Amino acid sequence: MKYNKELLNEIHASSDLIPKQMQKERALDLNDIMRINHKFMGGGMSQNYFAIAWFEYYFDIHNFEYMVEFGSQKGCLSTYFANFCGITEQMFFDTFEFKPETSWYVREYEGCGHWYEKLAGISPYINYFHQDVFSNETKDHILDNISEFKTFIFCDGGDKAREFNMYAPLLKEGDCIAVHDWGQEISYGQIKHTIDQYNLVVDEPSATSASGLQTWIMPFRKMS
Repeated sequence: MKYNKELLNEIHASSDLIPKQMQKERALDLNDIMRINHKFMGGGMSQNYFAIAWFEYYFDIHNFEYMVEFGSQKGCLSTYFANFCGITEQMFFDTFEFKPETSWYVREYEGCGHWYEKLAGISPYINYFHQDVFSNETKDHILDNISEFKTFIFCDGGDKAREFNMYAPLLKEGDCIAVHDWGQEISYGQIKHTIDQYNLVVDEPSATSASGLQTWIMPFRKMS
């Protein structure tokens, strides 16, 4: 059977925001892999490639049952999380993106929302919400699930410090929360009062691994 060539999409990943053809003129090196912003599975990801390996083994350490991501943006990392949950069937996943029309649905900018939504349609472990993460509706939904499941929250939206300060106090002993763009868009001073008041600690040795791999991720663990 011959496939229909008209089904092939010509505009996906045509933006210059993410580098293309990096090894056309020279071999890739570790600095290329460590840089933030890449294509992953053809979509756009505001992470470096080592972040994927970091998450894979971070999940292996903690065996979370519920994960929340604030800030899907293009949705490629969200698609990784979704596939992880769909494959293992050991963790429920919620991702929140307030303005999906700016990136999630935009194929020219490597948007992956069209595929993520298909995954969500076939797996009860995969969910998405286009709503304000600071709303009572979002908070109540997340709190209901935190009370039932071992939880990991990944703050990567438009106001990471506010996300951390709002949701870290809801965590139980053993739950974890991480921020992206550590030292870039969020610093220790912005969340120190929450860390101290709610007995959070830097989650080692995972934090050292994230730093060494230049992922810009900083994880914390809720103590008793």
